Amino acid sequence: MSDNQRTNPFDRDQQTDTRLDDLSTKGYLVVVTRAFGPTGEDLIAHDGPRFSGEPGVRIRVKQGELEEDVIVSPFHGDSSKVFSEPFESGKPCELYCPVSGKPLDRIPGMATDEGGDYYAVYLTEKLGRGELVAVNNIWGNASSQMLSEDEMLLRLADKQDDASS
Repeated sequence: MSDNQRTNPFDRDQQTDTRLDDLSTKGYLVVVTRAFGPTGEDLIAHDGPRFSGEPGVRIRVKQGELEEDVIVSPFHGDSSKVFSEPFESGKPCELYCPVSGKPLDRIPGMATDEGGDYYAVYLTEKLGRGELVAVNNIWGNASSQMLSEDEMLLRLADKQDDASS
């Protein structure tokens, strides 16, 4: 576990344009400014650490006996997070809403190479019928995807086609 996972490098240096250049291969950055749990709870950590001046997204992470509210960077593609528990890299975690304690919604038909699953952090109050960030539950695997409602419907349709074959 590297030091910059435990400490927030964004708190030390507020120069977004220089530190985020590597994230912007398309010429733009995506910043999550609204995030909702499975029943509409606000997941933005307004009172928590900042990432280049932006609040992070708070997700409760459980791995075995370890449990903590982890603050992840709101910059899509940035793997920075603030935590203190010694979670084991490469192992699955359970992901919950820190407000309600309810598990995040698992996204059907999406899995990691390590056998993990993807879970929804909704970007609109439409929840299951809107845009979302798909985050995976393997600690140390920073892959995520931004999905629109249409993309989710396509994934569900593909899964149904595979099941009927």
